[in-house]
Amino acid sequence: MSKETILPQVRDNFKIDSLSKRGQNIGRITQEEAKEQNATLFSYHYGSCETGLAINIYWAISSEERIVDCKIELFGESELTAVASIAGLVAKNKTPEEILQLKEKGLEYFLRENPNSAAFPKRLRFLTNVTIDALYLAANNYRGNRVDEGRTLDPKTGVTERFIKESIKRFDIKTVEDLKDYTRAGAFGVEQSAYNQTNPLEEFLNTTRREIEEESKKGTKLPDKPFKELSADEKRVAIDAVIDEHIRQMLVMDGGDMEILDIKENGEDTDIYIRYLGACNGCASASTGTLFAIEGILKQKLSPNIRVVPL
Repeated sequence: MSKETILPQVRDNFKIDSLSKRGQNIGRITQEEAKEQNATLFSYHYGSCETGLAINIYWAISSEERIVDCKIELFGESELTAVASIAGLVAKNKTPEEILQLKEKGLEYFLRENPNSAAFPKRLRFLTNVTIDALYLAANNYRGNRVDEGRTLDPKTGVTERFIKESIKRFDIKTVEDLKDYTRAGAFGVEQSAYNQTNPLEEFLNTTRREIEEESKKGTKLPDKPFKELSADEKRVAIDAVIDEHIRQMLVMDGGDMEILDIKENGEDTDIYIRYLGACNGCASASTGTLFAIEGILKQKLSPNIRVVPL
């Protein structure tokens, strides 16, 4: 169902190029196929062909409520096939609650050819954003949780207030052009009322930005000083923030997680004692590659004198 054109900007990404042409986990699961896996079929339909993007999610869910199989039908840019391929892989063996813990950043990271280079140019970032949104809504729908979408701000793309507001917060969107890149809002032009010539997307963006600024004023900010001069509580907040922003999502994508057990000062060093959870517990790379990656990010973001000790 996807379009065939691959934009020049992503041709250098072999992973996206390959998955766009030969997608994995693409299609649908039938009742019979779910039954053969001793599972129940669940499906969720996101978007529409009329708006230029549709994602139909099919899950075979076991009696333990784990997604034993996932396939996705889609209509949109050919690169969406690559995103759906990874999304289908990531969804397998997770519960709906674990799906809700996934992040767009983690999905985008899995599509990178080079860990230090973005998978897509900015104007295609909406592909991972809408896919993770579709997974969230599918998980909520499975649990019977109603998600209030608010108004449809852009009828041409079907983009709602809820999705735009979450995207503004997720990507720190400040301009209407960035809003289009990350959500498709306004991609086909914006209809303005004959009585109100203001751009409804710009108006909503400005209102949401003001709300974010008010919320940030109420939040707790760390003092602007070196890590070694922070108090014990401040160090804990700083470490948690880096883990949530740069580390946890990579673990969650692989079905794992981690928790901090203790933080101790050891001379010039700060020792962080952690425990791996889920699939990370007992993983072969937990004491090598994964550990080095966690420690390396904390050293880079906070202090070169940090040591991570798994227990």
